Amino acid sequence: MKSAAKQLSFNNARESVRRQHGVTLVELMVALALGLLITVAMLKVYVDASRMYRFNEGLARVQENGRFALEFIRRDARVAGFWGCYSDAPLTNQISATSDAWLDVAAGHITGTNDDGLNSADSITFRSATGSGTLVNTTMTAISGDVSVDSVATITSGMPVLISDCNNGDIFQVTGISGTSLAHAAGTNTNTSANLSKAYASGSRVYQAQQSTFCIAPGADPSQPSLRRLINPTSGQTCASNGDELIEGVENLQILYGEDTDADSEGANGDGTANRYVPIGTASLDIDRVVSVRLSLLARSLNNNLTTAPSPYTFNGTAVTPGATDKYLRKVFTTTITLRNKAG
Repeated sequence: MKSAAKQLSFNNARESVRRQHGVTLVELMVALALGLLITVAMLKVYVDASRMYRFNEGLARVQENGRFALEFIRRDARVAGFWGCYSDAPLTNQISATSDAWLDVAAGHITGTNDDGLNSADSITFRSATGSGTLVNTTMTAISGDVSVDSVATITSGMPVLISDCNNGDIFQVTGISGTSLAHAAGTNTNTSANLSKAYASGSRVYQAQQSTFCIAPGADPSQPSLRRLINPTSGQTCASNGDELIEGVENLQILYGEDTDADSEGANGDGTANRYVPIGTASLDIDRVVSVRLSLLARSLNNNLTTAPSPYTFNGTAVTPGATDKYLRKVFTTTITLRNKAG
């Protein structure tokens, strides 16, 4: 019996071994091929999804930068030529031309230059008083006397300011602050005279005076073109070198000036509507009759290789095809801004 049982167990073991099969070479190669195809498919899905994400993120950033850039310029353009409650009131500039606080008010509420920035971009300058001002609380005893105001929170010594009563306006440099009184002493590099054009009464207002210039220049990252702004430049300063970087990825800015040709030489008697848009420097352009500006801004993605091939674009009426290695994403923004405080 024991011998028969052993024989049966041996036979079962041999049968079990006979039923076991390994993986053939063909089956292994097929499995590897299928695995490779699945891996490639998953990798392609990942790469496409990643590329789409980078593209959408780059496009969103371009649109955001373009809108913000135009908004920065729009804010200063809206107040250009504002010199108190009546911007056409006689305005006297008391600041010496040698002072760091000097504003070229005589040049007009708005000026600009052609090809003054990176990529032959234009620059534009606005001049105005800003903010709501602070109230003069005591009538001046003399035209050389200090100006007493309600608050000096936004005013610092050395700053150019405007004092206005809706009939007249004086721009002077604050040479000292005592409490809430503003001094305006004369000096070679400050005010040409300690005297204002009149002794302003209580109820007049004092505003910060500002000259701001926008240009296109390299940003903190030299590889990134940026929109820069320089406020109240001191001697020797330029927007491209000394301006604050506002928005990176702004590649170009072209500006046309809307002139109301119905107005007279003083900018008066027009209908306030631009009859033509021309570049600055046009021979017959009268800056006093400029009632609006048309801005064309070219925004560029911060990263290259967002597109599979160079993307042609049209900017300022010119079709441009980037070079073979230029795969940046670009978008053109255009807007027209009315100047609310035009001369005249």
